[in-house]
Amino acid sequence: MPAHKNKKQFLFFRRLAFPLRIFLLILVVSVFIIAALARYFSASFEDYLVTHVRDMAMNQAKIIASNDSIISAVEHRDYPRLASIADKLQSDTDFDYVVIGDRNSIRLYHPNPKKIGQPMQFTKPGALEKGESYFIMGEGSIGMAMRAKTPIFNENGQVIGVVSIGYLVSKIDSWRLDFLLPMAGVFVLLLLLLMLLSWLFASHIRRQMLGMEPKQIARVVRQQEALFSSVYEGLIAVDPEGFITAINRSARKMLGLSSPGRQWLGKPIEEVVKPADFFTQEIAEQRQDVMANFNGLSVIANREAIRSGDELLGAIISFRSKDEIYTLNAQLTQIKQYVESLRTLRHEHLNWMSTLNGLLQMKEYDRVREMVQGESQAQQQLIDSLRSAFADRQVAGLLFGKVQRARELGLQMTIVPGSQLHQLPEGLDSTEFAAIVGNLLDNAFEASLRTPQGNNVVELFLSDEGDEVIIEVADQGCGVPEALREKIFEQGVSTRTDEPGEHGIGLYLIASYVGRCGGIITLEDNDPCGTLFSLFLPKVKKNNDGTIKHTDR
Repeated sequence: MPAHKNKKQFLFFRRLAFPLRIFLLILVVSVFIIAALARYFSASFEDYLVTHVRDMAMNQAKIIASNDSIISAVEHRDYPRLASIADKLQSDTDFDYVVIGDRNSIRLYHPNPKKIGQPMQFTKPGALEKGESYFIMGEGSIGMAMRAKTPIFNENGQVIGVVSIGYLVSKIDSWRLDFLLPMAGVFVLLLLLLMLLSWLFASHIRRQMLGMEPKQIARVVRQQEALFSSVYEGLIAVDPEGFITAINRSARKMLGLSSPGRQWLGKPIEEVVKPADFFTQEIAEQRQDVMANFNGLSVIANREAIRSGDELLGAIISFRSKDEIYTLNAQLTQIKQYVESLRTLRHEHLNWMSTLNGLLQMKEYDRVREMVQGESQAQQQLIDSLRSAFADRQVAGLLFGKVQRARELGLQMTIVPGSQLHQLPEGLDSTEFAAIVGNLLDNAFEASLRTPQGNNVVELFLSDEGDEVIIEVADQGCGVPEALREKIFEQGVSTRTDEPGEHGIGLYLIASYVGRCGGIITLEDNDPCGTLFSLFLPKVKKNNDGTIKHTDR
């Protein structure tokens, strides 16, 4: 039961905002440190004070015991003289009282005359016979005190009496308070200062994190990595000073940079791209479809400024090779889909953030918490499932974008349970494999939107078990007319005739990739309507060309 309670308390602590947790942790640590320092200083002063009082009391007792007048008065048991000397000594020193006794510890002098003639308290047996000095702490005739006792010797060195010097515990406590109270005040001021600094530090962290929690930041970073990896265009982000903050694999490949992407982060763009004017001059200005030359490569580049309010954080530059016109046209639909996916995510996030802003203005904090938790859980589950099932980041990022795009179109894209991809077919890189999957899904989306029948569900099955990589995309759309099935994979042939020139590239590109690696494509009717495309790509490239088959169910 206590463990369950502690677990609940820990979960409650984790639900607090991250800056608040930082503030509380720093505050707790500060309190413990100050408490430890206070304990150390108080214990050290306690030891010092006790030692000092003991030494002072013993020295005073020995001085009094060696006084000739005291020795003479004790020998002759001269009570009035002892009282006169003792009263004078007590007025000139800081001890609380002095008691003088004979060799049998019978009081010869006491501040209270009624106590004279009575035995002294707390005597150490045999101490006077041996001439020993000693300390005692306890309740005495005057009160709780620390006492130093030392023998009185005559001229022959014989013990004739004893002197007891007492310091009341109340006086020792007052000395202790005189030291501890100012020290406590200093520690309280120090604690208040640490609280202020902790709060300022927590507020600074909150501003730097844009009010987001670490999990939210990690999710955004993972989404950015997946989206960057899934985009075929080269992407480079720079800060206002021209230092690289992000670069994707396509950009490194086109620019001839063989080193890992992280090695280029933080380097001046002039060291990576020449000329670098497009990256450094007037980066706040948006540019679209600009012909440029990067490292001797003719490209078509776009530039978009990155802002936080009115502050310019840098710019992101996307580009494609101008010389690869055929490839650019062949993958036009795919690139357009990526842009639409990015816009979809941006649109959804802007709407989501606007809704959150409105709810925060209305102080609907419970509703804000529900929205954040729900969005975070759904996005995280999708990302985690894609990352675990598909080892290739570009393919995983592609599927993430397609799921978002299907949702925007009013469709439902389902990845069949058991789908996985840990090894690409030989002869295909991540970009080419993602182009195959992406074009198949695009065609399925279009076919599903062109018919009122069906259930608007597009299914994808992707598996690399066995000796082949299997890709199956099923829709319940308009299907492929019988007259086009024999030539649907030829360049320029499409089921859409209303916009000639805009279609007929995707399936041709797929067929070329499949044929190059010796694979097979089958085209079948789906039940109850629509089309089922099945691709079988050998993991080890075959010598013969791939074949294309179509079958009617």
